[in-house]
Amino acid sequence: MLHGIRSEDLPDLAALALEQDFDGTALRQLAGLVRPTLADLENLPEKAFADMGLRPIDKFQAVDVLRERGVLPGSETISVLLEKCPGFVPRWREHCANLGGCALPYVEMSDFADYVVEDLYDKGKREEQNGVFEVLESLLDSADLENKNLIAVGFFERLYNLAYSRPGAGRAFEECMGPQSFHLWRNLGRFAP
Repeated sequence: MLHGIRSEDLPDLAALALEQDFDGTALRQLAGLVRPTLADLENLPEKAFADMGLRPIDKFQAVDVLRERGVLPGSETISVLLEKCPGFVPRWREHCANLGGCALPYVEMSDFADYVVEDLYDKGKREEQNGVFEVLESLLDSADLENKNLIAVGFFERLYNLAYSRPGAGRAFEECMGPQSFHLWRNLGRFAP
């Protein structure tokens, strides 16, 4: 706890302040505090928000606000996946909210592979799963070397490891892949045990 503010509330409070274009100085000025006491600080968030007529938002709404403003995510590839694969958005949003921002692109791509396996393959959502591979193939068609590596290492390497522990999963994923995806997948297989 920091001066009466729980650490888990800080992302919410910061996002709300960003949404309203306030920084810490403005909040202190609005609250009339130059040298606040501990008691002042404990009541500052509630008092400041009430004085400004703001409604609180939760951490998931804060992530949405930052995404709408173009602050999140950092990778164009992830942006496309969020747009074209809306089922991934809740998982990604929760991940960002818990981290207080975006993870590194390779971590996000790995999380996307977890989504494909755990939320689509394991639950029998084959149509959505096929759509994911169409999106990935489209991304690979126009990707520069950096983004191809991001997809190959971040997504396909993780997918390969997850499929290894699920009988028949590798074959099921191969059936969904376009030529570039299949090539990446097969090259990973050369290095597998």
